Amino acid sequence: MQGWAIVDNTVGEDWKDIQLSLVAGAPQSFIEQISQPFYVRRPVVDLPQSVTLTPQSHEGTVTELSTNGQSLAQFAQLQQPPAVSGSTGLHGRVASVSGGAIAGARVTLRNEENGASQATISDANGRYQFYNIQGGNSALFATAPGFKRFDLSNVYLGIGRVNELNLNLEAGDTGGSVSVEAATGQVQTSSSSVSSGSLAKLHVEAEGKELGDYFEYNIKQPITIGKNQSALVPILQARVDAEKVSVWNEESKEIRRALWLNNSSGQTLDSGTFNILDGDTFAGEGLIDTLHPAERRLISYAADPALHITMDEESNEKPATHVRLAKGVMILTRERRDSRTYTLRNSDSQPRQVVIEHPSREGWNLAEGAKPEETSASYLRFRVAVGPGKTENLKVEEFHPEQTQYELSDLDDNQVKLISEQPLTPAFRDLFRKILDQRNQIGGIETQTGMRQRELDSIGKDQARVRENMKALKGSSEERALLLRYTKQLDSQEDRLGVLNKEISELQDKKSKAEDQFDQMLQQIVMDESL
Repeated sequence: MQGWAIVDNTVGEDWKDIQLSLVAGAPQSFIEQISQPFYVRRPVVDLPQSVTLTPQSHEGTVTELSTNGQSLAQFAQLQQPPAVSGSTGLHGRVASVSGGAIAGARVTLRNEENGASQATISDANGRYQFYNIQGGNSALFATAPGFKRFDLSNVYLGIGRVNELNLNLEAGDTGGSVSVEAATGQVQTSSSSVSSGSLAKLHVEAEGKELGDYFEYNIKQPITIGKNQSALVPILQARVDAEKVSVWNEESKEIRRALWLNNSSGQTLDSGTFNILDGDTFAGEGLIDTLHPAERRLISYAADPALHITMDEESNEKPATHVRLAKGVMILTRERRDSRTYTLRNSDSQPRQVVIEHPSREGWNLAEGAKPEETSASYLRFRVAVGPGKTENLKVEEFHPEQTQYELSDLDDNQVKLISEQPLTPAFRDLFRKILDQRNQIGGIETQTGMRQRELDSIGKDQARVRENMKALKGSSEERALLLRYTKQLDSQEDRLGVLNKEISELQDKKSKAEDQFDQMLQQIVMDESL
């Protein structure tokens, strides 16, 4: 690996045999626009054209090998390459609606004119940034655990400017989303320019070392650069470990040729562009983020048209796997399983080592089967070897536990049926049957009480009707006979009312005792079993 720095002499006088030291890092700095004119934006209509792959930087490794098969919920900062003079950029802050910074949010930028996309991760202060992007109509998406997906469409990025756009995410289910259409003038922009002159190439030696929060490349030989001129200064020449692979994920779609690079140079590699020479032949170029000593990173540089990848998805819900009873509450744990099958076809005469970047989701664990070789902030990386003219499959299965809570004192028929259909153990079935028997006993008492109460209400209505009829009688012999009949009916009903009131009172006492027994039973039951 050879590393070069472009040095511009902009001080207005020649540099002759100077001692040069290049320091790289990320000190905090900003530009604030005091006055910025705004114009009505006119649409830009380009002629139809084809484009090659947009360079893409890949996330750094979080864990090189996951032995327990669990997905990671960690986040890593994705640094962007340095800005090129006069290029288009975008930066901003990801925050909650209340204003709190959201660290680890994944921000994806897509150009609506050519479909090219790239992604980054917000830092500890919620800041994100994109450099050297294509301006024009764009869309911006942001996701973070515990927040709804943020979709922003109809964004116009000023060409040759540094655009600023802050994102506010709403708390809620990660499956939900908030869509926003940008209004004209919503994106703030700024621009800057740097003078450039002729470019010379110097052949000197350099020594790299750490310098506090920065890293330094100390040029050993004196340097001569004329005013308003530039020179390529070598800062690195070392052998490093690298493996040629192909990399793919569902978000970028394209299959790319890449190097799995291990920085064994002992020096920190600053971010920037790179070129790949394969057998003295230009193979491609791309972007690389800052790479520290012994750090491993994927760097892609070209398309791989000989490799074809398809993906099939399946999702299903398993029966209950765990049940817990305590203090009248039952928690039933089910398992949701998702699986993806990646089919890889190599049409080339040379074998391929393929890296599949499988999305890492919070709360999901890997089932038995393939294990990732390493993990990044957003992906589990699986390695698949595909021979020439061969087809290979990779199946990745994940499971996610889902819990449902039931109050045993207030189960309805549908809940009872659902619980009964689970693969319960014999001990739990016996216990659940005792709970249902006691609950059904209380329900039977309530049914008997209700029947007597309805009869009591019916007698009351009938007595009211009889008394109204008795008021209308005038005293004739026929009416006296009818009055006597009504009187006997009322006497009989009064006797029945007394019996009903007594039975209702006894049933209420019986129900109260049964409920006390039921509550004591529920409070004493503690069971925790895997099914």
